[in-house]
Amino acid sequence: MNSKKFQVSNTKFFLLFAFIVVIIIGLFVFFIVRFNNLDSNKYDIALGSMFYNDNYNYLTVESESYLTQRFDGNYYWYQKKDNKTTKEKVGQNPVVFNKSDYKVYLYGNAYQVLSTGEVKSISKQTEIAKASPTKFYKLKDRKYLMVDSNMRTSDKTIKTSGYLIIELDKQGNATFANNEINIKTIKPLILKGTTMNFDIANEKLIYGKKEINLKNIIGSTNDYKEATEDEKEDDTTKETITAKGDNKSDSSKSEDEEEDTTVYYDEYVKNVINSVNNLTNSITEVNAKTDTSVKKDEIYYDFSKYVALKSVTSGVSTINVSYSVVDSNNEFQFVYVVLDDNAGKSETYYLNKNENSYVIRDLVPNHNYTLSFGYKIVTETEPAIDDVVNIRTKSPTCKIKVTKVSSGTVTYNLKIGSDYKFDSGIMSLYVDDTLVSSQVANMSTAAGTAGFTGGLSYHRLGSVNTLKLENIVYNGNNVNIDCSYRFVS
Repeated sequence: MNSKKFQVSNTKFFLLFAFIVVIIIGLFVFFIVRFNNLDSNKYDIALGSMFYNDNYNYLTVESESYLTQRFDGNYYWYQKKDNKTTKEKVGQNPVVFNKSDYKVYLYGNAYQVLSTGEVKSISKQTEIAKASPTKFYKLKDRKYLMVDSNMRTSDKTIKTSGYLIIELDKQGNATFANNEINIKTIKPLILKGTTMNFDIANEKLIYGKKEINLKNIIGSTNDYKEATEDEKEDDTTKETITAKGDNKSDSSKSEDEEEDTTVYYDEYVKNVINSVNNLTNSITEVNAKTDTSVKKDEIYYDFSKYVALKSVTSGVSTINVSYSVVDSNNEFQFVYVVLDDNAGKSETYYLNKNENSYVIRDLVPNHNYTLSFGYKIVTETEPAIDDVVNIRTKSPTCKIKVTKVSSGTVTYNLKIGSDYKFDSGIMSLYVDDTLVSSQVANMSTAAGTAGFTGGLSYHRLGSVNTLKLENIVYNGNNVNIDCSYRFVS
């Protein structure tokens, strides 16, 4: 009897031990998978950027800072302030916006919903152009991100641009937040973009007549239910009775006539709008039938019009503007960029609507510029600005090397980037911060393979001696380039 009890106890102990081992292995696997899925990058955040945390507190970057993801899956914002580094949790999907950048930056795991209905998984840092056409993302249950150059609600109460964070409560009401607004709606709305519409309460993305059920992406806890047809008819009947009334006096007759006129024009306008929408839907259907030849990724080149600034990149003396124009009915009179050197001088460049890039040349290196991208519609009197970007040209490569120090002379070699040739420059020798000699450098030779070799005289060297390229001129303008070499004697 005792032997049987001992065997039963051993069996229970073994099962308990095996259960604990399974739990430990499961936890180990969980932590390994979680660790491998973590975003270990540190993302520097530009000064002037803004974003929200999960509580919709508005955060602005005022000093050196970065974002990084921790083990709990949330991103944390680290910012240096008064020689101390502060840390703040900002959620699993922070969206960073900066007025001087043509992109917004989304962080973390999310899902991009394309107009085809295809869903693309994204992670880590995602760069999104603020311009048209519409880009749409599901961040988590009942939380979305819409990026477009023009967004508005169906009741025209909200109009904004760039990006918009949309988070629903369980009754289908939405919080809208971006750099311009932070409000909560109290009724179902349609959010309209240039190529897609978002039925918020029903969580449906609408492209023409195509509806994409967003609840099917990771599910939804949304409890909103649309009113039945009977309920809608009851509401309509009540509104009609209230509007017309039963026993009106003579003194209110003119008011009745005004109300009837208003109703007539409302119906007239509604019919016009429906006609336009039907035309748009017809055009969209044509696109849908030919989408294998008219789309690139999520961008649909339909028969409507839009302009989009896709990217702006700088070289030493150039800025490359990448753009897109769709204008099947030739409604844009012109598309253009204005380049401002931030010193009172600006230049306008008109872009070819049939091209997608333009290079602005002969710019000052290592200089800040403001680029404004815009267009003019034939029927409008004034041009419109679609996007503004601040950008800096790069500093050219410049290298000074001391090849020999002899009695009274320092021999050096100067090399500058072959892609950029200055008009002139002066090589100077400073001994303990005092100028002792200088000579004109041949900048064309310096841009060659061998570089320019010269010699600077001195009476004696000091503790710290500096060779510096100064008085640099390009296109008749002085240019400031940090090009120097220090050595000790």
